[in-house]
Amino acid sequence: MQPTTLAQLARELEFEHALDAQIVGLTHDSRAVQPGFLYVAIPGLTHHGIEFLAEAVSRGAVAVASDAHGCEILAKENFPWLKLSSPRADMATIAAELYGNPQSKLRIIGVTGTNGKTTVTQMMQSLLSEHGSSVGTIGTLGAFIGEYKIPSARTTPESTDLFSILAEMVAKNVDTVCMEVSSHALELERVAGITFDLAIFTNLTQDHLDFHGTMEHYFWAKAKLFTGGKSKIAVIYRDDNWGRQLLNVTDAESIISVGQDGDWQITSAKTELAGSTTFTLHGPSGVYSIELPMYGLFNAVNASLCLAACANLGIDPDEVKVAFANLAQVPGRMQIVGQRNGALALVDYAHTPDAVEKVLSEIRNANPTRLITVLGCGGNRDSSKRAIMGQVSAELSDVLIITDDNPRFEDPAEIRSAIFKGTVGLPTQVIEIGDRRAAINHALSIAQTGDVIAVLGKGHELGQEANGVIAEFDDVAVILESLSDA
Repeated sequence: MQPTTLAQLARELEFEHALDAQIVGLTHDSRAVQPGFLYVAIPGLTHHGIEFLAEAVSRGAVAVASDAHGCEILAKENFPWLKLSSPRADMATIAAELYGNPQSKLRIIGVTGTNGKTTVTQMMQSLLSEHGSSVGTIGTLGAFIGEYKIPSARTTPESTDLFSILAEMVAKNVDTVCMEVSSHALELERVAGITFDLAIFTNLTQDHLDFHGTMEHYFWAKAKLFTGGKSKIAVIYRDDNWGRQLLNVTDAESIISVGQDGDWQITSAKTELAGSTTFTLHGPSGVYSIELPMYGLFNAVNASLCLAACANLGIDPDEVKVAFANLAQVPGRMQIVGQRNGALALVDYAHTPDAVEKVLSEIRNANPTRLITVLGCGGNRDSSKRAIMGQVSAELSDVLIITDDNPRFEDPAEIRSAIFKGTVGLPTQVIEIGDRRAAINHALSIAQTGDVIAVLGKGHELGQEANGVIAEFDDVAVILESLSDA
């Protein structure tokens, strides 16, 4: 970021300001302020950023951007301020300006949906890289340029961080960015100021209702990526009810549908538990027989969305078809970890009723001798899905082990109890083991030849959060450790 002054920034963006200061950095987090920074103090879910003014100043903030309430306080303090009329959108505008508008120098592809965002983003990165693009990714796994990781705290970072990441990608000669765009990010204007060259919609199922309230509000948050001129090309999975609704409201310049009766149609999909999926994709330019080195029929959908997207970016589908063979397992997404006594252990991030049902149904369709599921639910999140996840898991599993996920600030026993309520009356053997490591080890210890152990909920995560403390925890590592001890 090039240093500037508050007065110059105010002139360029036509914002009201008072006094002046030399600005060398930007943040919305008072704890991250460094000397010479502009601190953005806006309303949050529980606090207003202006409440942390003293901390920001003590750390070296030289000016503050805030709403009318914050600026009134700053005026009394005779401290340099920049007035924001639409706090979150204006914060993104400031970040884009201070970082040299990196979004204008990149081809940006956004992926949204309840499930599949990470897999589709990683697939697109791989396919576009094979085609010769220099690709950066931003999402649940972090922000990456190749193997180089850029610090990132959220699936879609706050705008002050996002534009910093985009600027770093520009500096490192990235030409294309594939990023997950969460409903929170769209609702909270984290991607304001970005016009996506292409946007992909995977599906919409129950999640985040603690934030959005209803599925309708959740849908319209997602729809912001496809309306108001936000995206030039829209690729939408139409076999999802919400996807069909999205096709009716999007104003993208070019609209492509994938699914039954879509522009691209999937037939003859078949998956093998050993880790491969085959299907035929019928599109406007031809018919393509595709083999993926990935497990799960839903990955046929994910791959079809990617091929349709690449075709509309000008890449020959035959080239994409060949590139599919080089796809790697996505961490924590139907990740086959290893075997014990002829039983297969896998890890998946499934943490919604729909995702759990899809994952377990895929495994069940492969006819394992028994399906042993290890499942927990996160604390301080949508509590209405817990019993549903318990019911779905019990209906599809032979053995269900209810354990802890990330209890955060809730009582883990109460979360487990809520999951258990969904299993009442079902014939499945249900075991409760709060300690997640012990639960995974027990699942492995009871597995026999032909069984599949599915450890769900945390996927790629490397920590377990409880009472504000994040302890190291990796489902994959726990499984590998147990297998090595066998």
